[in-house]
Amino acid sequence: MLNVVTRRLLSLVPVIFLVTLVAFFLQVLMGGNAALALAGMNATPAEIAQIQQQEHLSEPPYVRYWYWLDGALHGHLGISYATQRPVTSELAHYFPVTASLTIAALVLIVVIGVPLGILQGMRAGSAVDKGLLGFVSVAISAPGFWVGTMLVFLLAVKVKVFPALGYVPFQQSPVEWATHIFLPALTLALGGFGIIARFLRTGIVGVSNEDFVRALHARGLSKRRISYKHVLKNASLSTITILGLNIGFLLSGAVIVEQIFTLPGMGTYALTSIQTRDSPAIEGVILTTAIVIMLVNLLTDVTYSYLNPKVRLS
Repeated sequence: MLNVVTRRLLSLVPVIFLVTLVAFFLQVLMGGNAALALAGMNATPAEIAQIQQQEHLSEPPYVRYWYWLDGALHGHLGISYATQRPVTSELAHYFPVTASLTIAALVLIVVIGVPLGILQGMRAGSAVDKGLLGFVSVAISAPGFWVGTMLVFLLAVKVKVFPALGYVPFQQSPVEWATHIFLPALTLALGGFGIIARFLRTGIVGVSNEDFVRALHARGLSKRRISYKHVLKNASLSTITILGLNIGFLLSGAVIVEQIFTLPGMGTYALTSIQTRDSPAIEGVILTTAIVIMLVNLLTDVTYSYLNPKVRLS
């Protein structure tokens, strides 16, 4: 297992390097006067020249990339053009909101999607399976912005069970956090739990038709034991992979969800940065998002290796 983790960590190094290249040279392609943006519109030529020297803005792009990469390795991602604050501090403020939204959505995906997939797989071809297939298909195809709007209208405006907008940090009030995060998390999780349910159902049906399952039935093992100890374990391998890949979709979907529910997260920060051409902030968002996705993929690979000995030996 340690060898698997080591190999996966080493494989992340060139990927992170490529991500830093893309993130930095997006700033170069955006153009603009970075020194003027940092100094402000009322800055004197002397102040602009001083910032150019301090931030190495007069150097060639490859030299500037080296200074930026060195700063990123030390936790410094530059100064935001819009707020004049360190991008690292801005990310530390916005990222917990998106992280809590993503985690809550992931929990809903597992809590809803896994039981649906198991129920469908264990009763494949039944009326219950066919009915749930229709529900899952609707959940996958429903647009997130429409679902979020309908949930706000029905559960926040009409029934007034949940608040429509805003965010309360978990450490301030766990109950208030849960009530504020539920509708956004459900909106974000809708397509995800449908995909998990479908993949798990397909996996259960496929494994149930394998020869080793027939052999277990022939040996006289109970159907319940075969289903939960052998079939479900083998069918869950592909589901774990899809669950890990869902993190990337959740982070991208959070951009729309945060706009609908006015959550002060990374999606809102990214859109604001794009609108104001705040390239250091955009670089920070790209780099942070990429690192989170890669770490989640690493955790998925390790979990998959733990459940499947063949991966550890390959």
